[in-house]
Amino acid sequence: STNNSIFNEPELQVVISGPTNGSIDVEDLKANAKLTGGYTIFDSQIRRFWRVVSSFDDHQRADLLRFVTSCERPPPLGFASMNPPFTIQRVPISSDGDKLPTASTCFNILKLPTYSSEKMLKDRLLYSIQSGSGFELT
Repeated sequence: STNNSIFNEPELQVVISGPTNGSIDVEDLKANAKLTGGYTIFDSQIRRFWRVVSSFDDHQRADLLRFVTSCERPPPLGFASMNPPFTIQRVPISSDGDKLPTASTCFNILKLPTYSSEKMLKDRLLYSIQSGSGFELT
Protein backbone atom coordinates (compact mmCIF):
# COMPACT_ATOMS: atom_id res chain seq x y z
CA SER A 1 0.00 0.00 0.00
CA THR A 2 1.30 3.44 -0.84
CA ASN A 3 1.06 6.29 1.59
CA ASN A 4 -0.05 9.46 -0.19
CA SER A 5 0.17 11.72 2.87
CA ILE A 6 2.27 14.86 2.51
CA PHE A 7 3.48 14.46 6.12
CA ASN A 8 4.89 11.46 7.90
CA GLU A 9 3.59 10.84 11.43
CA PRO A 10 6.27 12.83 13.37
CA GLU A 11 5.92 15.78 10.96
CA LEU A 12 2.15 15.74 11.35
CA GLN A 13 2.55 15.80 15.16
CA VAL A 14 4.68 18.95 14.86
CA VAL A 15 2.11 20.59 12.55
CA ILE A 16 -0.70 19.82 15.02
CA SER A 17 1.00 20.39 18.37
CA GLY A 18 4.22 22.28 17.81
CA PRO A 19 7.75 21.02 18.39
CA THR A 20 7.84 18.07 20.77
CA ASN A 21 10.98 19.20 22.57
CA GLY A 22 8.78 21.77 24.32
CA SER A 23 11.41 24.41 23.81
CA ILE A 24 9.91 27.84 24.33
CA ASP A 25 11.48 30.76 22.48
CA VAL A 26 11.59 33.45 25.18
CA GLU A 27 12.45 36.18 22.66
CA ASP A 28 9.40 35.25 20.57
CA LEU A 29 7.20 35.22 23.68
CA LYS A 30 8.63 38.58 24.81
CA ALA A 31 8.18 40.16 21.37
CA ASN A 32 4.51 39.16 21.28
CA ALA A 33 3.50 39.60 24.93
CA LYS A 34 0.95 42.24 25.87
CA LEU A 35 1.31 44.36 29.03
CA THR A 36 -1.68 45.69 30.97
CA GLY A 37 -2.59 47.29 34.28
CA GLY A 38 0.16 49.89 34.05
CA TYR A 39 3.13 47.70 33.10
CA THR A 40 5.36 48.96 30.27
CA ILE A 41 8.40 47.42 28.59
CA PHE A 42 10.51 49.88 30.60
CA ASP A 43 9.11 48.74 33.97
CA SER A 44 11.71 47.17 36.29
CA GLN A 45 9.21 44.39 37.12
CA ILE A 46 8.92 43.43 33.45
CA ARG A 47 12.70 43.50 32.94
CA ARG A 48 13.04 41.25 36.03
CA PHE A 49 10.29 38.94 34.75
CA TRP A 50 12.06 38.37 31.41
CA ARG A 51 15.43 37.80 33.14
CA VAL A 52 13.76 35.23 35.40
CA VAL A 53 12.03 33.45 32.50
CA SER A 54 15.31 33.44 30.53
CA SER A 55 16.99 31.75 33.52
CA PHE A 56 14.33 28.99 33.61
CA ASP A 57 15.07 25.56 32.16
CA ASP A 58 12.76 24.12 29.45
CA HIS A 59 10.62 22.33 32.05
CA GLN A 60 10.08 25.51 34.09
CA ARG A 61 9.23 27.47 30.94
CA ALA A 62 6.69 24.78 30.00
CA ASP A 63 5.24 25.01 33.53
CA LEU A 64 4.90 28.79 33.15
CA LEU A 65 3.20 28.44 29.77
CA ARG A 66 0.81 25.78 31.14
CA PHE A 67 0.07 27.99 34.19
CA VAL A 68 -0.90 30.97 32.02
CA THR A 69 -2.44 29.30 28.95
CA SER A 70 -3.30 25.73 30.15
CA CYS A 71 -1.04 24.42 27.35
CA GLU A 72 2.64 23.64 27.91
CA ARG A 73 3.61 23.91 24.25
CA PRO A 74 4.08 27.09 22.27
CA PRO A 75 1.71 27.70 19.34
CA PRO A 76 2.96 25.89 16.20
CA LEU A 77 3.14 29.19 14.30
CA GLY A 78 4.82 31.08 17.16
CA PHE A 79 3.50 33.43 19.82
CA ALA A 80 2.39 36.03 17.24
CA SER A 81 -0.43 33.58 16.42
CA MET A 82 -1.55 33.14 20.06
CA ASN A 83 -5.07 34.44 20.54
CA PRO A 84 -5.65 35.98 22.99
CA PRO A 85 -1.99 37.03 23.33
CA PHE A 86 0.17 36.10 26.33
CA THR A 87 -0.53 39.02 28.67
CA ILE A 88 1.18 40.22 31.84
CA GLN A 89 -1.10 42.24 34.11
CA ARG A 90 0.22 44.48 36.90
CA VAL A 91 -1.03 43.68 40.40
CA PRO A 92 -0.01 46.37 42.91
CA ILE A 93 0.97 45.04 46.36
CA SER A 94 2.23 46.78 49.49
CA SER A 95 4.39 43.86 50.69
CA ASP A 96 5.89 40.74 49.09
CA GLY A 97 3.73 38.44 51.21
CA ASP A 98 0.45 39.91 49.96
CA LYS A 99 -0.19 37.82 46.84
CA LEU A 100 1.17 35.07 44.64
CA PRO A 101 1.13 35.30 40.84
CA THR A 102 -2.18 34.03 39.46
CA ALA A 103 -3.49 33.38 35.96
CA SER A 104 -6.68 33.66 33.93
CA THR A 105 -6.08 30.82 31.51
CA CYS A 106 -9.14 31.62 29.36
CA PHE A 107 -7.52 34.93 28.47
CA ASN A 108 -3.83 33.90 28.69
CA ILE A 109 -3.22 36.46 31.44
CA LEU A 110 -0.48 36.25 34.06
CA LYS A 111 -1.38 38.49 37.02
CA LEU A 112 2.06 39.50 38.28
CA PRO A 113 2.39 41.33 41.61
CA THR A 114 4.94 44.13 41.97
CA TYR A 115 7.55 42.28 44.05
CA SER A 116 10.46 44.11 45.69
CA SER A 117 13.25 42.08 44.07
CA GLU A 118 14.10 39.71 41.23
CA LYS A 119 14.74 36.89 43.74
CA MET A 120 11.28 37.35 45.29
CA LEU A 121 9.67 37.43 41.83
CA LYS A 122 11.46 34.21 40.84
CA ASP A 123 10.63 32.42 44.13
CA ARG A 124 6.94 33.38 44.02
CA LEU A 125 6.57 32.65 40.32
CA LEU A 126 8.19 29.21 40.63
CA TYR A 127 6.02 28.41 43.66
CA SER A 128 2.86 29.31 41.74
CA ILE A 129 3.67 27.54 38.48
CA GLN A 130 4.94 24.37 40.16
CA SER A 131 2.29 24.01 42.85
CA GLY A 132 -0.65 24.30 40.47
CA SER A 133 -2.13 27.01 42.67
CA GLY A 134 -3.16 30.43 41.46
CA PHE A 135 -5.77 29.53 38.88
CA GLU A 136 -8.70 31.93 38.82
CA LEU A 137 -11.93 31.35 36.98
CA THR A 138 -12.16 34.89 35.63
